[in-house]
Amino acid sequence: MRVLLSGAFLSMTLTAPVMAEPRSFSVNDPSGQYLVEVLFPEVPQDLRQPARALVTLRDRATLQTLQQLQTPAANVPLDRNGKTDSDHLVGAYGVLYFADINADGRQDLAIRNGEDAEESLQYHYDVYLQDPHKPQWVLNRPLTELANETFGGMFSVDKDGIIHSQTDRGCCWTRSSRLQMREGELVRLDAYTQEQVPPTEYGENSSMPSGYMLRTTGVLKDGKWQETPRLEGPVNEDPQYLAGTLDGKIPVALWYQQQGAVLIGELRYTKSGSGKPIKLVGDQSDYDDKPFVYLHEYTDDGHQTGIWRITRETVEPYHYSGTWVSSAKGQPRELAIQLRPEDHEPEYEKLSDVARDQRSGHYQMRDDFLGRDGDLDLEILPERDAQGRELARLTLTLNAAGTSKTIASAHHTVAMETENLIIVPEPLASRRVGPYHIQLVKNFAVIEHNSAPDSQDYFTGMYRKQP
Repeated sequence: MRVLLSGAFLSMTLTAPVMAEPRSFSVNDPSGQYLVEVLFPEVPQDLRQPARALVTLRDRATLQTLQQLQTPAANVPLDRNGKTDSDHLVGAYGVLYFADINADGRQDLAIRNGEDAEESLQYHYDVYLQDPHKPQWVLNRPLTELANETFGGMFSVDKDGIIHSQTDRGCCWTRSSRLQMREGELVRLDAYTQEQVPPTEYGENSSMPSGYMLRTTGVLKDGKWQETPRLEGPVNEDPQYLAGTLDGKIPVALWYQQQGAVLIGELRYTKSGSGKPIKLVGDQSDYDDKPFVYLHEYTDDGHQTGIWRITRETVEPYHYSGTWVSSAKGQPRELAIQLRPEDHEPEYEKLSDVARDQRSGHYQMRDDFLGRDGDLDLEILPERDAQGRELARLTLTLNAAGTSKTIASAHHTVAMETENLIIVPEPLASRRVGPYHIQLVKNFAVIEHNSAPDSQDYFTGMYRKQP
C-alpha cells in the first residue's frame, strides 16, 4: 500500500494490526534521493509509550544501505485501529523530520527520542546533519539541544534557512528565537522573552501588583548580543458578559474584564432606572475555598453604592450566583444574584487600556467603608528619567468624610513603571504606610499596598476619574 504523505511516499510493510509483532514503515525523503525505513522490533500494547526503533537510510535508486541509526524512545505512528498515523510518522510531531537545517542544499534529518519528563508536549529529537562529502548523517549536539528545548515538537526552518524555536517553561516563561547555522556554528539572531513578574509580598520595598510581564528583546548586533528589558501590562483577559436577575425579579446585565489584578466593567438595569451604565471596578479573591469576583458600583463623584459578589457554579449549566450588598450606611441590605453567561460582541473601545492623554487629572473617592474622602491629583510630566521612563507628579490626600480633618497626605514625583502603573517605594512612602502602587484603568485609579490592610491612614482605595 502506498500513500502520498506531504510530498513523501509512505508504505507500510505489515498491514495487520498485530501488536506483538514488529512493525516497519518506509518513506521517501522530500528530495527523492533517499529511502528511509523505520523498524520497531517490539510494539508496546500502550501506543502512548515510546519504543526502540531502527532507522535505515538507503539510496533510493539502488536500495544500497547508506547508514543505520537508532533511537531508544520513538513514538509508534499507529492510530487506535492499528493504521498508520501519518502526522506522527513524518513532520514536526513525527518519528522523522526532514529539512535542510544548515542551508547547504543537503537533506538533514531529525529522529524522535522521547519527551521531557516534566514538560508536557515538549518532545525530544536527535538532529543529524548530512556530511558535505558523502551521504552520511552526523549527530549535531547544539541543534539536538535546541530541538529538545523547543515546545510542541521540532523547531521549524524557513526557505531562507532561518530556524524558528519557542521554549516554554511552565505557565510563566517563554522565549521565541530566530537562529541560523553559520560556518558550522549555531548562532542566535534575535529572541523575544516573556516572563511573568510575581507580585511583591509584604515586607518588600516595592509594591508590584500581579498581572505584569517582563518582556526582553535580544538581538545580535555587530557580533554582540544586546538585550533590552521592558515591563509591560497588565495582561488583559477576555471579557465576561452576564445577564439575569437581582432579587429574583429585577432584570440586569453586566460585563467585566480582568486587567491584571483589577477588574473593570459596567452594569445596566435593563427594564428599570435611567438605563445609563453604572461603572464597576473590583478584584478577585477566594472565600470559603471558592473563587469570587467582587465588583464595586461607583457614582460619577466617587461614592460606592453597592458590591456585586459573584461566583461561577461548578455544575452545568455553569451559571453565576452570589449576593449584592448595599453600601448605604446603617443596616446592610443584601439581595440574591442569579446570572447566566451571554454571547456578546465585545465593545473594544471600553476594553482597551486607558488612553495616554486621559491619565492626568483629578481622581476622588467619597465616604468609603472607613469613612474617608480621598483625592488624587496626577500629572504625567513631559520629562523622562535616565531609563526613558515617564515621570508622574502626584498629590494624595485623605480626609475624614464630612470634615476638613486630614488623615494623611503625600506628594511625590516618581518614574512610572509602565504607561498605567506607578509604584511609590520606600523611603518615599513612609515606613508606617509602606510602599504602594497606583494602577490606572478606564475611569479609575486603583491604589493598593502589597499587604492591602484596612487602615485609615493607608491610601488604599478606588478613585473615580473626574471630568
